[in-house]
Amino acid sequence: MPDTTPQPPLPPPSDDCILCGRCVAVCPLFAATGREELSPRAKFLLLSRLARDKTSRDRTAAADLAGLCLSCGRCREACPLGLSAPDALGAMRAAHPGWPEFVWGQWITRAGILWPMARALHGLAPRSGPLAAIAAPLKGLAPPRDAPGWLVPGRFDTCLAGRRVAVFPGCVAAHARTDWLRAARRLLFGAKALPADTPGFACCGEPLGHAGLASAQDAARRTNLRVWRKAGRPALAVFCASCRHGLEAYPETLFAPGEADMWRQAVTPLSGLLGDTRFTVAACAPRTILYHRPCRAPADDPDAALLSRALGRPFPHGPSPCCGFGGILQITAPDLTAKTAAACWQAHDPPPGAHVLTSCAGCATQLAAAAPPAVTGGHWLAAVRFPDDRDGDPGD
Repeated sequence: MPDTTPQPPLPPPSDDCILCGRCVAVCPLFAATGREELSPRAKFLLLSRLARDKTSRDRTAAADLAGLCLSCGRCREACPLGLSAPDALGAMRAAHPGWPEFVWGQWITRAGILWPMARALHGLAPRSGPLAAIAAPLKGLAPPRDAPGWLVPGRFDTCLAGRRVAVFPGCVAAHARTDWLRAARRLLFGAKALPADTPGFACCGEPLGHAGLASAQDAARRTNLRVWRKAGRPALAVFCASCRHGLEAYPETLFAPGEADMWRQAVTPLSGLLGDTRFTVAACAPRTILYHRPCRAPADDPDAALLSRALGRPFPHGPSPCCGFGGILQITAPDLTAKTAAACWQAHDPPPGAHVLTSCAGCATQLAAAAPPAVTGGHWLAAVRFPDDRDGDPGD
């Protein structure tokens, strides 16, 4: 069980907040609820007061309110000072851990055991009531049974010939959606990459850090670096925008001199490694195909570029409305993640039969779990089908 002994709070960066409100304008939690007390500006103000007033009887309630955050990171992009509510809240949770942090840590670090069990139990959950609301997000971890692949690679760009590449699966593809991992490896094989032997990758670390689990985050980061070094420091093909963001954020203190630049150059989106590989769209493709741009996607978003080339049309520029995945908020306030997801789907406004693609594992599971009736959503790798597939399964 977690150590709940009171500890001195870590100094929050919120004292620098000038309360300009730019973060409020981009906060998806505020947009979905209209509650300004859930905005990053309010969080910075609360954290600043909590740091100064250590005797208030309302400290627990204030800390709980401040912790209602989706960890999307949009506030940092909008803030003129670069302040990040997820980072500040991670420090607060690290200073005062409780049962939600413990449960989230177990869920991430023991995913190989817990996630298959959760997927199996999801089918036994009732269709309505409190238990259904808790189990609903698990729906996104299961591969759809009636969704054959329709994005078919036709001509591979062999730009990777002779280059050693390892796939970084992330938690979801490693422990639930292994079909994504198989498809990624098949695509790299077609591009003539030399596969690097990299068993044992862990979580990228960011979901643990935002939950205040600094020790677990550090352990995951060190595990990933150890696996990468043992494999000879190959290129890392990453197909989750959030994983890529987390991997690129590894601190300099983890690296030997000059190694940090090698790591950041190695971390590359899978879509960017495929060069000019061409895809065709099979006749079984959904009539309407949309793209959900993750909060953590870079400005150039190579996944959107790959899909635009494949489908022959551009997608809207800029981030989509946040899917509402929320990390640890799935435990502490699932109603808020559900409201944000509903607002996201309302903004996408897909017609019946539409399919929404994305390039983030968290977004893919949340979209699949919260999709309106007759609409589907998921990672673009789940749509890939190879010419020699049977029943649409990418195979090994």
